Amino acid sequence: MGSAIDLFVTYRFLRLLTTPFEKTDAYKFGIIDKNGNRIKKKLSSKPEVELTTSELKNSYTILHKLVFNIKKIFAKVPGLRTKLGTYAAALFLLKDTLKENLQDPKILEREFLKYLHENYEIENTIDEQVVGFGELLPKGEYVLINDISGKESEEMDLVARKGDKVFVTQDTAPIDTVLGLEIFPVIHDKTKETIYISLEDIKDA
Repeated sequence: MGSAIDLFVTYRFLRLLTTPFEKTDAYKFGIIDKNGNRIKKKLSSKPEVELTTSELKNSYTILHKLVFNIKKIFAKVPGLRTKLGTYAAALFLLKDTLKENLQDPKILEREFLKYLHENYEIENTIDEQVVGFGELLPKGEYVLINDISGKESEEMDLVARKGDKVFVTQDTAPIDTVLGLEIFPVIHDKTKETIYISLEDIKDA
């Protein structure tokens, strides 16, 4: 049963990853715009769709939100060249959220990596200018060089923007390794929310 569930979730993940926003049910129902952003009353002239029915809720689940955020990262990548580090933190959120439902949480990582290699020109090397020394992220303040999603936010939207400051109050060990990159919890200075980053998402403040 476990392997069947893994295959089903992986199929849905890859299906969502390769479906244009404008062809998703979430777009058809007016829940998201053509760029995959949640339509909210205060940010758009369009009415905000309340998820009041099972059909609407099923078209915009946690899986949708997390995969949509990964797809939005794709839109920011110039040409067909991409760095694995760009996706590591976003994929960690997806894997961590679904880990209770998967017998093999690494299956999403493997299939995603396979997808990238088949469709993109991948840079496997880590930027020589990343901060960090070995296994720990040193105590201090850093600046984001990529937008980051927040797991604790209700919509799991991008809550930390490029240029925002983040910090750790002590030398911090990684909590996971995704796509060969270590993932660290840091505090977003503006919201005081814990977000997750790879070393390629930050630079010294």
